[in-house]
Amino acid sequence: MPTGALESICFFGGFETGYPRSDVLRKGLEKHGVTVHMCRTSPRRRGIVRAVVLAFRYLTMKRPFRVIYVPEFRHKDVPLAYALARLTRKHLVFDPLVSRFDTKILDRGDAERGSVQAWHNRNLDRISMRLPDMVLADTRSHADYYATEFGVPARRIRILPVGFDEDLFDYRDDELNAAVGDPMFVVLFFGNYLPLHGVDVIVSAAEMLKGFDEIRFDLIGRGQTFPEVEEYVRAHGLTNVRLLPRVPMASLPARIAAADVCLGVFGRTEKAGRVVANKVYQAMAMGRPVITADCPAARENFADSKHICLVTAGDPRGLAEKIRHLYKDPDARQRIGEEAARWVHERYTSGAVARAFLEYCGELGHHRDGH
Repeated sequence: MPTGALESICFFGGFETGYPRSDVLRKGLEKHGVTVHMCRTSPRRRGIVRAVVLAFRYLTMKRPFRVIYVPEFRHKDVPLAYALARLTRKHLVFDPLVSRFDTKILDRGDAERGSVQAWHNRNLDRISMRLPDMVLADTRSHADYYATEFGVPARRIRILPVGFDEDLFDYRDDELNAAVGDPMFVVLFFGNYLPLHGVDVIVSAAEMLKGFDEIRFDLIGRGQTFPEVEEYVRAHGLTNVRLLPRVPMASLPARIAAADVCLGVFGRTEKAGRVVANKVYQAMAMGRPVITADCPAARENFADSKHICLVTAGDPRGLAEKIRHLYKDPDARQRIGEEAARWVHERYTSGAVARAFLEYCGELGHHRDGH
């Protein structure tokens, strides 16, 4: 679709700027000449205050756009966005990235399945995903889940991979590559220690490999499961594991470039099987071999042992064996890393993600005609 068919778009809601999902899309749209208008407020604003601020800002801004885009995690902002879209005859696109019920109840275990909180989150999923003209899913597995679990009509769901920022994560950056000089074989993980990440599996694999003096695990981040991981490392005397604090996004490319192998997610939860994490695309874009759990979402996008290395979810022994194999086979590391970089730079850059998004918006037509 010609980019002129969508000259501008409104990003709407109480969202954080800079989150990789919507940030990649925004940068890609701007590269295609699309103007991105921001109608946002702080996510710390709650309830009626947030709604009033957003409604006022929306109704007082110039509106040359015909599409309202609600970014990741902003399920609560969809009903207001829907009302404003109807009032001003705009199309509404929601990009949930995850289900609240799946994330808060099934993955993180914040409440029991039969609790009021579980009902509340499931209801928010159902309402926020049924109202828009289009719902985006990062994988086919997520799309199928939205349709079967929340009754979202399949005709309204489109698949848009999360992709990566090619201006930040680029294996051809000579300055980053020249800075690499760690004599150790570095296995890198970075993330927020969510249950789906399976960091417990990573440190169990590290214990199995502690006899290899040259292999070191660098785990960057903090989050829900960090205390348990920290205690495991201490109790088992894992001197081959470094627990490092979070780093700014701008510092990640250098950390990845300094690693020999990067890790994705290894959790046993159902959600873990439906996602391809940001970190996977980012590490592949830097030309590093990535190991992650074998799941439908990963196989949608990558071929095992060609673009990526897949192991059984929740299996530390399988992970340890794969790391040991890559440690002993530098040719395989180089081949998989190079193929990974070529593959993602051809298909998952911000420009490619935005191009697919623009094609989807072209299907909506120029005038809002209801459901």
